[in-house]
Amino acid sequence: MTDKLVSKNMPTDNRGLRDTLISNFEILQQYLNSFDEFAGKVNSDEESQNTGLDHKLTDMQQQMNDKINRITLGTDEDTIRLVVTAILQEQGVIK
Repeated sequence: MTDKLVSKNMPTDNRGLRDTLISNFEILQQYLNSFDEFAGKVNSDEESQNTGLDHKLTDMQQQMNDKINRITLGTDEDTIRLVVTAILQEQGVIK
């Protein structure tokens, strides 16, 4: 878009002024269309990033729920080891 808006030396006759204004508005419309395209791309990129983030958060939530269930049922080996180790240290059985 290399066209320049006419801002100085506007024609004084009605026809020339009308044509100049139409030309200016056509140039502005081109810029607005380009801006709309760019805004659409940005919004699309943002939506895809949000979708990816939503999936990651859902996965993390599911992992935490699974871990809580294992702890509640007493089947989470890592947590059981930590608890038993803490109890044995507390009782002085191990250091």
